Amino acid sequence: MPSECDCFEEITRLHHFFQDWFRGDLDPVDFKICEDALAPGFAMVTPSGDLVSRDEILEAIWRHRSRESKRFSIETVGRGCEQLNGVHLVTYEERQGGVRSTIRLSTAALAETDGRFVWHRVHETWVTV
Repeated sequence: MPSECDCFEEITRLHHFFQDWFRGDLDPVDFKICEDALAPGFAMVTPSGDLVSRDEILEAIWRHRSRESKRFSIETVGRGCEQLNGVHLVTYEERQGGVRSTIRLSTAALAETDGRFVWHRVHETWVTV
């Protein structure tokens, strides 16, 4: 069974997918990585406060393939995690670089399924510096 700290590895893994997908470094067949990571019923609150369903976010990610330059990067920095009744609540920073730089503070709810983490919820907030 994964430990709470293993969540950070999953967060890094999925965000590396996003980085490579958005830069066009992955083939369309690799989209399954993202589909498998987001549980049925997944939802996220965007930094602007919109509630987005799994289908909506998958469609947006699909459309964004190859739309970023090769300089685009995503780095995640773990802030904290705890486990409550089998759900891992993880807080991390997502730093995007490239043409413009942004920072988001995110909280995610992940659960273990078949020895791997599956994402159920994400709530993102802009960080201004």
